[in-house]
Amino acid sequence: MTREELIQQLNDWHEADEYEEIVDRIKEVPTMFIDDELASHLGRALNNLERYKEALKWFNKIGEEGRNDPLWHFRVGFAHYYLDQNEEAVAAFEVAHEMDPEDEDTITFLEWSRQAAAESPSPKNDVEDEEAEDE
Repeated sequence: MTREELIQQLNDWHEADEYEEIVDRIKEVPTMFIDDELASHLGRALNNLERYKEALKWFNKIGEEGRNDPLWHFRVGFAHYYLDQNEEAVAAFEVAHEMDPEDEDTITFLEWSRQAAAESPSPKNDVEDEEAEDE
């Protein structure tokens, strides 16, 4: 199978919601040969399988050139959002929005992340609350 055929197969599986097929196929590739494009496909599939921590590991292996893509920032934000890491999600979605201000999904997730971040107490506030209770 050529690289072009592999990428087409990964895209076809994505369109068919066959995310486990994507993960299995890419994991057959020796890790040293998993480049930014394959890591991106793998991370996207893992996000869709709700394996967010694993997805972030693959997204974080992507080099600077790959990080100049608003989709990379969206996918990282998506994983952080579903891990309830709201501050990180906001930061990632803000960059994605800056890079592609018209993307409706980014706008929606940015709003949700900001709302969730505002509603969840920060760890610093929890410590201050506990100290106040001790007095």
